[in-house]
Amino acid sequence: MEGTIIGAQASRTQRVFALLVCCLMLGGAGVVYSRSDVSLPVLTAFLPIFSTTIVLTEGITSLLLAAYFRVSGLPSVAALSGAYAFTALTAALQLAVFPGVFTATGLLGAGMQTAVWIWVIWHAGFPLLILLAAAQRRFEPGAAAARRSGAVTACAAVLLGFGFSLLAIFRSSWMPLLVAHGSYARLSHGWIGIAVEAIAVLGLCAHAYSTRLRSPLDLWVGVALVAMLADVTLTLAGSSRFSLGWYAARCASLTSSIVVLAALIFETSGLYIRLARANRALAVEAALDALTGLFDRGWFDRHFEAEALAARRADSCLSVLMIDVDHFKDYNDTYGHVRGDECLRRVARALQSALRRQDDYVCRYGGEEFVVPLPNCSHTVALRIGESLRHAVRALAMPTASNPAGFVTVSVGVATTSDVINTAELIKAADVSLYRAKLAGRNRVVGKPEPVDFPVPAFAQRT
Repeated sequence: MEGTIIGAQASRTQRVFALLVCCLMLGGAGVVYSRSDVSLPVLTAFLPIFSTTIVLTEGITSLLLAAYFRVSGLPSVAALSGAYAFTALTAALQLAVFPGVFTATGLLGAGMQTAVWIWVIWHAGFPLLILLAAAQRRFEPGAAAARRSGAVTACAAVLLGFGFSLLAIFRSSWMPLLVAHGSYARLSHGWIGIAVEAIAVLGLCAHAYSTRLRSPLDLWVGVALVAMLADVTLTLAGSSRFSLGWYAARCASLTSSIVVLAALIFETSGLYIRLARANRALAVEAALDALTGLFDRGWFDRHFEAEALAARRADSCLSVLMIDVDHFKDYNDTYGHVRGDECLRRVARALQSALRRQDDYVCRYGGEEFVVPLPNCSHTVALRIGESLRHAVRALAMPTASNPAGFVTVSVGVATTSDVINTAELIKAADVSLYRAKLAGRNRVVGKPEPVDFPVPAFAQRT
């Protein structure tokens, strides 16, 4: 997974941005802390909106991390997926049992203590699962044992969250009282609250130490743990529901939930962009002729039809040049195929370099033949371009005894049309013009203003 949110090194920009987010959260928490026990109006719709957002964001984050685990095979990523699934589950159950949301005491026969105990399970369980994810880093990525360990850890996290939540729902009477007369001061000042705060600090420190916050994922999980620590601190400082600290803690919890999901979505969109670019590059590479580096015959056939259609729609002319290396068979017979291949490579480079219009290109048509489509190009201009290509090859001054001229030369056939375009007829006309150039002595450019429907002579030779 090198080069992704898991395998890449976090950039300086990412680190600065993460530090800025942490500073804003901690600064805001510091401002609120001294007044966190101030009572605020009860917003009935706040908790359902908050909990639904948490469930959705944590659930999506868990699914994305599970997908990353399938690709990377890293058990620590599976453990992170399980941690976020654990949070989504406990948040959903807390919403169901929260007093006053669905019923006065909550669904499933919950009591007044159930919601706060699920909060304890949620905020103690998530950092502990982060610790477990750090421990999973000892496994070799992708190994069968690593995949099994990751899958077991993820499933165990969900089952533990479900089991402890059910215990809080159906056996809350077994647990110490944390809420009295709408206040959970016993939680704030008792050993349970201190334990939850200590676990949050321990989870943050262990994650930072074990990962060194190297990758973007490690970095943003660290930010999420900082937000959770602010959540725990403000909740305990608020001491009651719907206080300033309670509301601020939920905002910190939302930040904790959103940062990793945002990073995963950003990275996933980046992966799609890079994949699209790689596919385009691969398509271009697959269309290149291995010998000359020019586009091959298949690419030309596909794109020439598109050029013809565009020319018809724009009511413009389309020209095509058919180019053949003169006496190339004799050149191969005289100097061998290695020298022949080098000759074709040099000719191809000379032809491509001689084209002056930005979008014009040369294709290898087959053997020693090349073709150049010229959209929006009149016959007169096409003839001039053909001459420039012929001179470019002659300027290479490649000596050969197989050519009476003493140097490697090319013959060029030109065809142009501005009528309803039939590409097969246009290619045929250029081919006939090439045959006439060779018949007239080679090393020349020959063309007709408009292609006509006549057969190519059976004795046309291209050597």
